[in-house]
Amino acid sequence: MSAWKRSLTMQLGALFAAIAVVVFAAVGIYLYQALARQLQERDDADLIDRISLIRHLLDETATVTDVSKHPHQFLDAVDIHGGYLLAIETTDGRPLLRNVGRRNFTIPANAVATARAPAANDVIGENEVGGGGLRILAALGEAADGSVVRIVLARTPYDRSALLAAYRLKVMAAAIGGAILTALMGFLLVKRGLRQVRQLADQARKVTAHNLAVRLDAATAPNELLVLADAFNAVLDRLQKSFEHLSQFSADLAHDMRTPLNNLMVQTQVALSQPRTNEEYQNLLSSNHEEFERLARMVESMLFLARADHEEILLSTEQLDANKALEQIAEYFEAPAAEAGIGIKVRASGTVLADLHLLRRAVNNLVANAVRYTPNGGTIWLEASAADGGMRITVINPGVGISAADLPRLFDRFYRADRSRSSAARSAGLGLAIVRSIMTLHRGRVRASSELGSTRFELFFPDRRTDT
Repeated sequence: MSAWKRSLTMQLGALFAAIAVVVFAAVGIYLYQALARQLQERDDADLIDRISLIRHLLDETATVTDVSKHPHQFLDAVDIHGGYLLAIETTDGRPLLRNVGRRNFTIPANAVATARAPAANDVIGENEVGGGGLRILAALGEAADGSVVRIVLARTPYDRSALLAAYRLKVMAAAIGGAILTALMGFLLVKRGLRQVRQLADQARKVTAHNLAVRLDAATAPNELLVLADAFNAVLDRLQKSFEHLSQFSADLAHDMRTPLNNLMVQTQVALSQPRTNEEYQNLLSSNHEEFERLARMVESMLFLARADHEEILLSTEQLDANKALEQIAEYFEAPAAEAGIGIKVRASGTVLADLHLLRRAVNNLVANAVRYTPNGGTIWLEASAADGGMRITVINPGVGISAADLPRLFDRFYRADRSRSSAARSAGLGLAIVRSIMTLHRGRVRASSELGSTRFELFFPDRRTDT
């Protein structure tokens, strides 16, 4: 790519030059045409004045034959050096006076009558043989004896053409000079104006992976660059947030995977330190299997979240009977709930537009948490009811509740509201993050609220999918 194509300053300078050429040329053409019209009008007015003078001289001439005898007074009135051509002839075409030489031009058939003064519209244009446009006026004149002659006066265009040619050269020179001057000034002004762009670029170069807190100074940016600066800062905000989230995610992932891996290594090392019985090896394998299952669940959950983040999961949405879907979930948790001494009740009606598998997974995660934290003798409620624009599914359980400080981060990955009560072997802190991802895939939302003695999770499924 050439330097010209890469340089916005040079492109704008060239654009200013092109605009200057067009503007100067347009103005020059307009002024040239205006001057040409003015010169023509001046020549036509001069023709009328000189025809009137020749008529006056004829009035003082005794007979038409005197025109031939004394031509100088008529020629002097015409002023040969001014580029005028004069022909006087009788009405039957006999020439009395001619100074046209070898020049040929058409003598108008119609001439202004003696009783009328010539006007501008009586002047006609004629292309002289050999060049230039003549302006011709024909009028009838009357001698003192009453004889009538035809007077034809033509104005040659040479002096007018020379003046216009000189003016045309000046217009062209002005257009070229103005274009060059405009291009240079435009180049300098654009270069100065783009200095703020270079300042923003210098600020952007300071942004690194270790310095994501730097922002462009949008307050000093011109209005045309304000949108760009704000958009870039918004990108940096999202990038910094994602980077921090990824760093936290990596740290949490390493922490959560380190525990089962350490357990596997320690238990295996202890078992290998001395000979063991078959029963001891079987117990070791059983313990290792639990750790492997935990790691497998963690990896499967992380893969699901990664696919959900990139919307690689295809939904198979259908209208589901809300009561039937929740009854099946309650039945699935009937045994662990009974073992914990708690009950599960369903209160639902209507239909919900959702993917059955993902709906069950989201509600299962919520119910699993509810079973874990509901005290003995408590009851978990699974409710579904129509809401504005969709269906709301709610999981309510009694208990100590969740603190207000934990609610905003409740759906973050690897976050546990109560680490002292949360068994690391049973929970990786990804269940609620999966719930939020499932609701995002459905273009819905999830909300948690808690107060002393009760915790409530609400899932909202819109009645139709709308891309956002």
